[in-house]
Parts: sequence; C-alpha cells; structure tokens
Amino acid sequence: MTTLDGHDLPQPPTNPPSVGQSAVGNTGPTVQVGGPNHGNINITRLPKLPVTPIPRGDQEAALEPVWAHTLTPRRAANLLAAHGLAVIMGERGTGRRISAVRALHTHLSTPAGPPQLFYLAADWDEDEAPEREVLPEPITGRGYLIDATSRSFSEDAARTLTAWAEELHDAGSCLVITRNQRDWRGDSRFEIEAVRPDAIQVARNHLANWGSHAQAGWLQQDVQRSVTRGLLRQAAPDRTVGVLSDLITRSVSPDDAFAIAERLRGIAPERLAKAVERIDASSAPEHEQGTRGQDRVMLLAAAYLEGAPIERCIKAATEFGARDEAVARRYREGRSPRRRLRDVGVDITSSDTAAFHSRPGLARSAIRMDWHHWADERDATTKWLARITGPDGVARKWTEQIGSRLLELSITEVESPFFTLLDTWAAASPDEQYLRIVTALIAQAAETEELARDAHKQLLDWAKKPDAHRRKVVAWACSGRYGMRWPHMALVRLRHILAVDDEATRIAATALTAHAAASTEGFQRVVETVETWLEKYQTHLAGPRAFLALTDPAYNVLDTLVSAAQAAPAVRDFLINGWMQTLRQPDVRDDAHQVLLGWARAAHEGRLDRTATFGILTDVRNAHTPLDAMSRFLYGSPDQDDHALIEARLALANLRGCNHAQCSEPHCPLKEAAGSFSDTSAAGGTGEPRS
Repeated sequence: MTTLDGHDLPQPPTNPPSVGQSAVGNTGPTVQVGGPNHGNINITRLPKLPVTPIPRGDQEAALEPVWAHTLTPRRAANLLAAHGLAVIMGERGTGRRISAVRALHTHLSTPAGPPQLFYLAADWDEDEAPEREVLPEPITGRGYLIDATSRSFSEDAARTLTAWAEELHDAGSCLVITRNQRDWRGDSRFEIEAVRPDAIQVARNHLANWGSHAQAGWLQQDVQRSVTRGLLRQAAPDRTVGVLSDLITRSVSPDDAFAIAERLRGIAPERLAKAVERIDASSAPEHEQGTRGQDRVMLLAAAYLEGAPIERCIKAATEFGARDEAVARRYREGRSPRRRLRDVGVDITSSDTAAFHSRPGLARSAIRMDWHHWADERDATTKWLARITGPDGVARKWTEQIGSRLLELSITEVESPFFTLLDTWAAASPDEQYLRIVTALIAQAAETEELARDAHKQLLDWAKKPDAHRRKVVAWACSGRYGMRWPHMALVRLRHILAVDDEATRIAATALTAHAAASTEGFQRVVETVETWLEKYQTHLAGPRAFLALTDPAYNVLDTLVSAAQAAPAVRDFLINGWMQTLRQPDVRDDAHQVLLGWARAAHEGRLDRTATFGILTDVRNAHTPLDAMSRFLYGSPDQDDHALIEARLALANLRGCNHAQCSEPHCPLKEAAGSFSDTSAAGGTGEPRS
C-alpha cells in the first residue's frame, strides 16, 4: 500500500500487539481489582509522539566552520544546564532553529562523542495539552527540539512540557522549544530572545567551506581587504570582489542566505567577470523600461507559466484585468509579443516555450517584486490567477506550478493569495487530478514553518464543511505525508469527515485502517482513538463508521484485532463495546449488517479463527438487545441465506460466553449489561446468568 505521494507505507505487524489487562484512568503498576485483592496488570499506554533525528545538514550548520556566531546558543545552553529547558523566541530570520541545535550540542556534547538530537512533533491540538505518557522517556545524552513557531500552546501544555523538562534534566537530557515572540505562555524564566545572525557571514562561511572563495569574495563588503596578497599588490584588481555586497541585507534569514550561497556557488567566476565588463555599457533608462504596462504582465505570465508554450503565456497575459477588446488589442499593437518577452528577460527556446535559462531565479523574483510593488493590484492579480486556472482556464495545466510559486511567495510576502486560491481550486472542480494537486500543495504548506498554522486550520475548516470536494482533499492529505507526520491531528480531521456519508468518508475509512495496519503503534493509536470517539461522542456517527472500517474484513486490520482480542481483554472489550455502540445507530444499520456478514463469511472460509470470532459475536449477542442489524443477522432475511450465515447462526445459538458473573474485568460490557439479559438468549442458546 502506498500513500498519496507514492511513499510505501510500513507493512502490517505480523504479531498482534502486546496489550495487557487495562484499567481506565490509572497509571500505577497495580490497582485494586476487587475487595482486598490486588493484582499486577499492564497499563495500556498511549502511543508516543513522533520523533525524528535532527538531520545531519542542520547539525553541520550549527557547528564550525559555517556557524555565524551569536549570543543565543550560549544563553540557551546555560538554561539547559540549570533547568533542562530553554525557549528560544524570535521572528523568522533570527536563526531560532539552528541556534537551538547548537545549544543542544553545546550542552550535551562529551569527549565520547556527539549527542543524540531529535525533533519532537507537537502533534496535539492547540486547545489541548500532551499527556505525560506520550512524551519520550528520559534517556541520558538525548536532546529534543520542539518547533512551535507555527502554532500556539495552551498554559496546560506549557506546564506539562516544563514538568517533563525537569525529568529530562534529572536524567542528563534536555529540551529546547522555538517560538514566535510573545507566544510562550509558560514560565518566563526559560525565555531567550534570539539574536539575528549576520546573513552575509552565513553565506560567506558556507561558500568558503565549499571552496568557492571567488564567490565568497563577491559578497565582501570591505573591498580593500582583498586587493593584496602576501607582500605584493595584484597588477589588476579583481573587479568582481564586492560586486554583490548589497545582494544580502541584514533582514535576510539564515535559510535564505544559505539558498543564495548555493545559487552563487553554481555561477562560474568568468561569467560574472564578463557581466561586470558590460555593466557600464547598459543605461539605466533601458534597464528600467521593461516592466511597465503590458510588458509587466507579459513577464508575470511567463514567470508563473515557465516552461509553457509562448502562445499560452501571451493568451494568459491578455486575460489580466478587464476582458474586453480594447485590452486584447493593446497586446497586438507595437512590438510583437515575443519581442516584448525577450526585452523583459524571458528566453524563448527552440521549441517556442518560455524559459529563464540565462537569468536563473528571475521568474520567482519577478513574482515577488510584482506582488510587493503593485500592492494596489493584488486583488486583480488574484482574480487573474483564479481565472486562468479555472476549469476552462488557459493555464489550467500549470495549476500545480502556479500553486508552488504562490506557496514560495507566501513565505515572505503579506496577503498572499495562496490559501484563497487553494480554497477556490478545491471547490471549483470535481476532477480528481485537480484535487490531488490541491492536496499536495496544502500538505507541503503544513511542512513549511511560516504556513503550517494556517494549513492545519484550513484542513480542519474543510473537514467540517459539507462540500464533498474539500472533504476529499482533507481525507487524501490525512492518508499521506500529513497523516504520517501529524497522526493525532489527522485523526481529529478524519473524525469530522466521518460524520457525513459520501465519497470522502470512504477515503477517510481507508486512511484510518491504513494507519492502524502500518505499525503496532499505529494500531494502538487508532484503537484507542476510536474507543474515545465511541465513548465521548455517543450520538456522533464518526465512532460507529470508524469501528465498522476497522472490523470490516475487506480491510487488513480485522485479523490483528481478533488475534489481539484473544490475548488482551482490553481489545476484546473494545470489540464488544464497539458493536454495542454501533448497533444502536440506525444510520449505519445496513453497513453494520454487511460487516457482520463479512465476519461470518471470513470464519466460514477459514480467514478468521472460528472459535474466537463466534466467541466475540456471542458476547455481542448477549450484551445487545436484538434489534436492527444484529436481529437481521441472527434471524435472517429473505435475501440472506448463504452457508456462511447459516453456519454463523448455528454457532451463535450453541456457544456460551464466559461466565461474566465471575469476570475480573472492572469494565466488562457484559457485566454492565447483565441486568437486561434473560437466562436464555433469543437465539436459542444459553444466555448469561444474572449477576
């Protein structure tokens, strides 16, 4: 099985999860199970939050020789030494993340080797606090980094993390949290204000580390420092030294400075030298004339549609603004459209497509500069993009590329139309390929620091809406990379989708079962989540629909559930309780009946253990007043008389359940419902004795 973006999901666990006897609301190693008796039990625990090793690239960026020195890491390391917790606060571009990695290295490194550093996913909703049991156990030498720059924490969450950091500190471990300014609702003693690193130093350090010394010189601000070498002055000073000293300003972020350095690294020194020789020949008026009026829109169309046929770019440009003959005529007057495109820096390839080979990066720069400098036309630009990417738009095939460039624009510019257009695209067409583009874009936005908070909110809003197209996007996102990275938040959104019966509901059910089948941890997470839905939202259809998906033999979770139920009373209770809650919902009556038939056929064909399967169904029968789907299953209907169903009825009529009058389970569903049973079941078998 693969995710939306083509990644292979982990294979289902080969053995049932090791789940022992459970006790709700208890965390100690023993509980009183009846009278003066005590017994050791295994507490069922919630799955741990996802942790991923901090990539080697991030760790190298925090160390010599590429580190741009600031006071932030030392101050944070001092707090880690004293308390095990530091909260680095600052806006984007202040180097919060890499400063946090350096602080962890500074505090935890030993002569024996570097520490083990991990990103810890903040996979809980903003109004929640993480349970202690979902946080990693303290291990000496491990450091954790929570990137909370894209979301807010409640006061309860801040207290939970502070208490956990104390445990880490006692064990020789620690935690750093990165946040936006004035966004930490915990103890202010742990706050550190991030000091912005010198972006030019970041770029030059990386270039020097790569051996690109000529390119590092282009960024040098003090040109006189490089005109001598040893005791002799160069005969002809290098005119490229310092030529790009104004390229990187103090407000540029470290990430952007690194990206600029990578771009410069790919430019041959002799190419820039020739450009410097020609720079005096170009006049300022000629340099400025290319981005006005229609030429500006021509450049913008080519920038968004890079790689498209030139004719497509020209047609897209004519769509800008009012759609009348006068506008279209202006594009046919004077210079030819192709000449205009060349004059503003667009290359025309031999196959007559728009390109920027001679000016790499111009397309993205043109988009940013246009949005920044033409603020009064932002609304017109947004409407133009929506029009050309609509169901009949001239640039519909380039929707994904346009979305990617708008995502990049959103990182640095205000009022970006990215989410506005995503919402428009999601509602505009039932075309699956179109909706999958929207899915991929919003999943990418959720992984982008500056857009993550809005992406999580957008997915939640779409999940709550009745619009089937938007709901499908959410379901696909939760079944792909988004669901794997934030499983808890994905399950919250799937719960809202499962409230309505449509195509999105089927996708959500598949996503739920895929997560449960992917790993033992995923199985436990889904089972406990669905159990919570059934108990907390008893009139909501999400719980019953999720339960039927997990117990449907058509998916690959039921085998694991039945096997686990034989070894773990908690899982058996989940199945019995789940059926009791589900059979009470008339809206899922037909689906419940089909799943019961599936159980009977799977047992008949040997795909499920007959004794275990019919034993569970016997307990369900005894705990449930025969109505609706169970009644139809037990007593038949004119169109259901196959051998598997007859065999199942015979088995249920003759099997006894366990003696629940003596059952040690404190929350046994049959014990709780025993008062409503008769001594003989309606199916003809022996019922449960009254307790």
